[in-house]
Amino acid sequence: MLTIHAPCKVNWYLEIPGRRPDGFHEIATVMQSIDLRDTLVLRDLPRPEISLACNIDLGPPETNLVHRAARLLQSAHAPARGAHIELTKRVPHGAGLGGGSSDAGAALVALDRLWGLNLGPDRLRQLAAEIGSDCAFFIEGGTALCTGRGEQVQQLADQPGLNVVILYPDDVCPTKDVYADLARHLTYGKPESYLFHVFNGRLTADKLASVVTNRLQESALRVSRRLAEVWVQTAHEVGVIVRFVSGSGSSIAFLMEDQDRARTLARSLAQRRLGQAFATLTLPRGPVWG
Repeated sequence: MLTIHAPCKVNWYLEIPGRRPDGFHEIATVMQSIDLRDTLVLRDLPRPEISLACNIDLGPPETNLVHRAARLLQSAHAPARGAHIELTKRVPHGAGLGGGSSDAGAALVALDRLWGLNLGPDRLRQLAAEIGSDCAFFIEGGTALCTGRGEQVQQLADQPGLNVVILYPDDVCPTKDVYADLARHLTYGKPESYLFHVFNGRLTADKLASVVTNRLQESALRVSRRLAEVWVQTAHEVGVIVRFVSGSGSSIAFLMEDQDRARTLARSLAQRRLGQAFATLTLPRGPVWG
């Protein structure tokens, strides 16, 4: 039996350089793992079967990214092996935090160990990219520049221990709707910041505040009325260095001055019924075993 945690992410930087010939958007994004996590418990089975149980209803197990990732790894490298996976969800769905993609990445990493495959991160990233555009990042996590559809991953210097508050305003922000809005408003041009592309060291929180960019933010605010309302209501919180919408929304991330103010803000947001609030920390790369 193995237990692995699946941390979600925020995007320090997200730019859309253009459209690809395959119809997808070209992206350049710096993703950052944070310590808001789902948990997977995996048990070896004596037969080539994949089964999945979850603490919430996610629909048919076969459609879940964890199940798809397990079947893909089994088909490619371990056709005689099987596993039962118990998934405990804590990361909100449809929040721009990559919870489902993180679960899939964690499943690949854990099954690689459970089945003794020793494939290495490069091969696991190749498999993860077949599941979803941002799944490849979660094979190692940490801080990374992701390009292409998101599947091309370049690890950057770790940025651990920064205090981040996540506010999920209890409203799903459909990614397709956000990109459709972006297509109506986007004028392609030079990206606003290149700092992360050449960055090779530790960033201070203040310097991070000067380079945080999300090309999808305005579209997310137009798509979700609830997100737009909460955005206005959180414009003047104490101890916030910078706030931004993560990914395509609908979560708002607040980079905080210190842990005490992060915890205070999370309590305040929850008490004001603005949504689910989490005080968390940024993480270095590497699996988080239970």
